[in-house]
Amino acid sequence: MRRTCFRAAFLALALGVGSGPLACTEPERERLREHTYPPTFNYIPEERLRSTMWDLADHVAKLDRMMRDPQIGGEAVQLQVIRELDEMQRASATLGPGDWPSNHPQVSRNIEVFREDLFAARRAAALQPPNYFLAGSIAGACTNCHVAE
Repeated sequence: MRRTCFRAAFLALALGVGSGPLACTEPERERLREHTYPPTFNYIPEERLRSTMWDLADHVAKLDRMMRDPQIGGEAVQLQVIRELDEMQRASATLGPGDWPSNHPQVSRNIEVFREDLFAARRAAALQPPNYFLAGSIAGACTNCHVAE
């Protein structure tokens, strides 16, 4: 029992954030996580989450500007809309499988629906003539997670 408590305390300190005396480097923490989380758990480092969210926000802003343009139309705009949606799909993929739990419950609960929204928006934008309604609502999809912030 005593040995188990010592191991648990050591793991808690080693996984802790900050530069305490037992803090590990990121590669060491990743190696440690292989033994402390089940294989079906998606650990998302805070830095990756933040950079992905900033990347998504940038693409949402570009998409939103395109959707607000009163002269939207033409093949060039269609390609830009599709490109932004593709980039958002790529960025969301860095957050891991949507059906796995993660250390960020909001991501776990909402990422799969967000990806489905992106897929549907991209499919509609690729139609002839393109339908941008779903692409225009992507920014609104972000409020599902960020409404309380």
